[in-house]
Parts: sequence; C-alpha cells; structure tokens
Amino acid sequence: MIVSHQYKFIFIKTHKTAGSSMEVALGRLCGPDDIITPMESNADSGVPRNFHSKSLLGRIYARSRLLRKCIDRHSGMIAPWFYEHMPATRVRQLVPENVWNTYHKFCFERNSWEKVVSYYNWKKFGQDRRMPDFKTWVMTRTHRLPLDASLYFDGETCLMDEVLDYSDFMVSFTAVCAKLNIPFDGVMPREKTGIVPTKVDHHRYYDQETQLKVETEFRREIRIMGYTFSPESA
Repeated sequence: MIVSHQYKFIFIKTHKTAGSSMEVALGRLCGPDDIITPMESNADSGVPRNFHSKSLLGRIYARSRLLRKCIDRHSGMIAPWFYEHMPATRVRQLVPENVWNTYHKFCFERNSWEKVVSYYNWKKFGQDRRMPDFKTWVMTRTHRLPLDASLYFDGETCLMDEVLDYSDFMVSFTAVCAKLNIPFDGVMPREKTGIVPTKVDHHRYYDQETQLKVETEFRREIRIMGYTFSPESA
C-alpha cells in the first residue's frame, strides 16, 4: 500500500495482480514523505518508510514480529500503522480528509476464477504449504480465498477512482503513471513470479460447484469488472 504526497495517489495492493512488482516500481520513485508499506522481500531495503508512528512504541512495534503478534495493528496504542494489504476503509480513517478526497485512488483486479487458482498455487508452491485438493480448499476455506473486494469496497460501494484489469497491467500501469506524472521508465521488477513450474489453464481446476462458489463469493469483483468464467475455453 502506498500513499504518495509527491504524486498525489493512493495505491491499494490486491492479491495476485503483480502488486508487489508495482509496489517496488513505485516505491523507488516516491518522495521522502510518502508512505510505503514493507513486504518480506524489501523490509530492510530502505524503501519502506513512514508506515508506522514516530512514538517509541511505534518504532519498536515496526521492528518486532513478536510484538506485532501481541498487539493488533489497529490498536490505538501504536496507530497510525500502515501495512501491505491494507483496506481502503482503514486508509480513509488514517489520512487527512483532503488527502482522501483529492488523491487518485487505484488498484488492480484479476479474473476471479483465474486469481483463485493463482493464489492456491502460490500457497502450495510459493510458500510450500500442505494444501488440500483444490475443490476442498475452495469449498471449505472461504476465509482463505483472495477476496479483495474487501480491500477496495465499503459494503457495496467501490472506493477507488480506478480499478484496472491485471490482464493488461503493464499498459494500464504505464498509463496511470503518465496521468500522475510519475517518471516510470517502463522497467517492471519481477516479484513473486515463476512459482508454478509449468503454465496452467485455470479452467481445468473447476467443476460446476467450485465455479459457482467463486461466482458467489467474488460477486462484487465480478460485477464491477464484468468477469466471466468463459466456459467455451474450458
């Protein structure tokens, strides 16, 4: 998640949409007063900044994983605390009203059925987790699905000025940078890529029951983006 005062934008990071790559690309171009949240691969790089309060507890909290397990990141003891996949509703609570109302707010979204397969394989291969079969995981682990509407919706209302499609993210990302006068050079870092050994057709993972489950759970994303399962490709 990034709040850039230099370029006047708020970037909400969603799952499996090249968000880490875009965050790295934007982070190196942002100003010293901008808020850039850390992730595992760049926590000690010097790029993340201004994401925690300047109190003593806030500084200790930022360095201590144990303390972060004991104290909720929304706690008034350490607030404000900005973090990686932070929902827009929380950002709205922490930034000044004029920042929220005037900065360009955007995120990226991905075909929901494709995203669920990508997320499943990220857990299985990228994080080396012991995963059940795909159908069992989809049907019984709803809270584990990458339900990103909760990151950029408030109820049924989308809080973004733009929700851009991942399928053409380089074109869309370059266009957003041009709109905001961000000097992006066209070179996109590659973060969290190459996880699955061979390219997979996400349609093959689904039966009618799992297809309908994703359609139900991801109704807000599907509605706003017009995504379909494309059964003719299955």
